[in-house]
Amino acid sequence: MAELLIEIGCEDLPAGSVVPMAESLQRQLCDVLVAAKLVEASGPNGPGDLAGSAVFATPRRIAVRFPEVAARQPDRDVERKGPALAAAYDADGQPTRALAGFLGSAGASVDDVATLETPKGEWIVVRQRRPGASLADIVDAALPGIVQGMPMPRRMRWGAGEAEFLRPVVWLLALHGSGILPLSLFDLAAGNVTYGHRFHAPVAIYLDDPSDYEHALERANVMADVGVRRARVVDQVERVATEAGGVAVMDAALVDEVTSLVEWPVALAGRFDERFLEIPAEALIQTMEENQRYFALRDAGGELMNAFVFVANIESRDPAIVVDGNERVIRPRFADTMFFWNQDRERTLASLRPALSRVLFQEMLGSVGDKVERLESLVTVLAPMTGADADETRLAAGLCKSDLVSAIVEELPKMQGIAGRYYAARDGHPPAVAVAMEEHYFPKQAGAALPSNAVAQTLALADKVDTLVGIHGQGLVPSGAKDPFALRRASLGIVRILREGGANGGGLDIDVAALIAAAARGYAGRVDDIAEPVIVAYVVERLRGHLVERGASADAVDAVLAKGVSHPLDIDARLVAIERFRTTPAAASLAAATKRIGNILRKAATSIPDAVDADALTEPAERALADALDAVRPDIEERFAERDYAGAMAATATLREPVDAFFDTVMVMAEDRRLRDNRLALLRQVATLCGFTAELSRLDVRGDGE
Repeated sequence: MAELLIEIGCEDLPAGSVVPMAESLQRQLCDVLVAAKLVEASGPNGPGDLAGSAVFATPRRIAVRFPEVAARQPDRDVERKGPALAAAYDADGQPTRALAGFLGSAGASVDDVATLETPKGEWIVVRQRRPGASLADIVDAALPGIVQGMPMPRRMRWGAGEAEFLRPVVWLLALHGSGILPLSLFDLAAGNVTYGHRFHAPVAIYLDDPSDYEHALERANVMADVGVRRARVVDQVERVATEAGGVAVMDAALVDEVTSLVEWPVALAGRFDERFLEIPAEALIQTMEENQRYFALRDAGGELMNAFVFVANIESRDPAIVVDGNERVIRPRFADTMFFWNQDRERTLASLRPALSRVLFQEMLGSVGDKVERLESLVTVLAPMTGADADETRLAAGLCKSDLVSAIVEELPKMQGIAGRYYAARDGHPPAVAVAMEEHYFPKQAGAALPSNAVAQTLALADKVDTLVGIHGQGLVPSGAKDPFALRRASLGIVRILREGGANGGGLDIDVAALIAAAARGYAGRVDDIAEPVIVAYVVERLRGHLVERGASADAVDAVLAKGVSHPLDIDARLVAIERFRTTPAAASLAAATKRIGNILRKAATSIPDAVDADALTEPAERALADALDAVRPDIEERFAERDYAGAMAATATLREPVDAFFDTVMVMAEDRRLRDNRLALLRQVATLCGFTAELSRLDVRGDGE
């Protein structure tokens, strides 16, 4: 057993591909080694440890190292079954052609033959000791498939060869212990040579052992470990930002990207002309992050500074030259952004709206201008439900998409909504309207912030439900991972706003079905067949997943949703009641009883009467159950009407004893049809009363709660 190190060295990889490709190499190679029994199935930290392997990735290399790898598979005994004994030898006892052919294919002789007794007679077998394949043979055979399975946006060829990779491969290193593993890939033979930093240490580095890998590269100005390099990026950016008098805007995705762009991170600070701070901070930050991979700086008060931190891939003898070069690069980019910002100053947000008629929303659903008209109508319906100011909400709806045709959004698409907020405030619109320009897109992802005021919440609901209904109406339902109109995200956004919105975060008293119906009316004459129940079910399914993810019991959620409710706050209230009820002694008994009743009623061969005939109640237990139902029914119905579901379930729990006594002493399917039908009617009343809040038969209640 010895360490195995494999490194693929290449021309600079795109930042987004560096880590995924290295992790793919690690994962696939681990699968090969485990399947070949050359490593243990997991490492010292458990099953997810990928056999204790370590992954390395820089712009110019992807590599993986396994600590304990065998040089060869274990030998194994194999048994090959041949022809039947009767067919193996002729009358003279000589091997037949069938036996000879079998022995030839097995590489065996008559002396190796044994017999195997089976229920169908005796058969010829050959038992052999087969040597295991070598590590080199196994890995060499697997590498082409591993490379083919790596995630690459595109592949290229180079030189005269047929090999394909994301970038030209320059070297291949493979060490097992102190010896070179004889592999070949990309028309290269593996060796023990790697290379350091392109500028600081371009000469070949000869490795004697895989354990020397990180240290040898670090001496050559390469930090191969992604985690270590990322920590250094963060540490240096924070230190340089502090020295510049600010705090770095540390977007995690940007940190990851910068980490994958450098092998030897060196953070430096630069500055730009203070006049550019007239541009919205979000536009400057977006330009710095997306175009230059710079980290913006904020001062102690949170205001953007005219400074930035960048991470170079070289330790320059004259850092001032590097800083000057980066300052020169950012200057024209900011000048362009300022040009667009100033261009937009000449127009109001409202003046941009007519141009939305030329922006397509969806081929069959019209333009964005058409969508805005629908939103204006829809928010008029929704504002009384949400408590939003009707005039402000309609104004916000009419303006909310106008920034899509602004110059700054055309240049920086992620300024959508943000630019609208700035322009609405600049034009003197109410603060709630300005905020809604940006926040009607909220939440932008799972767990992200929700709209902060009633106008924004109303407009966000309208925008999302309009898209949901229109796209569903075209039959464009998401399938698999494909969701081009982000309907899943829109549905989850609707769910979260309804559950967590409102003035105090207590939610909005709105039924999803009412939302869908209101949005569907806006498509009258454009979309003929909108299956509202299907769309409601789609949103409710997102709600189900949302509730379960946040700790609700799946069976309790299913029990509530089985009632066909689509009102998030109502569902929440029912869930609270059901979760409380399931801890009572009555839960297991009534859940089992309602399940049993359901089975009995489904199998009933005759129609069941609507009412219970008191004169046909002959047994004490059935009379007691009928009396209990009559006594508790008004209480359950009154509490249910008031949405006091906890009280309704507490009243329901009182039916435990009479229901248990009924099943213990009464024969439901009596010979006398009158008695049988009357008892079925009684049980149906039990099921109805027990099922006001939720379908108790869906509860997975084990034990009696005591």
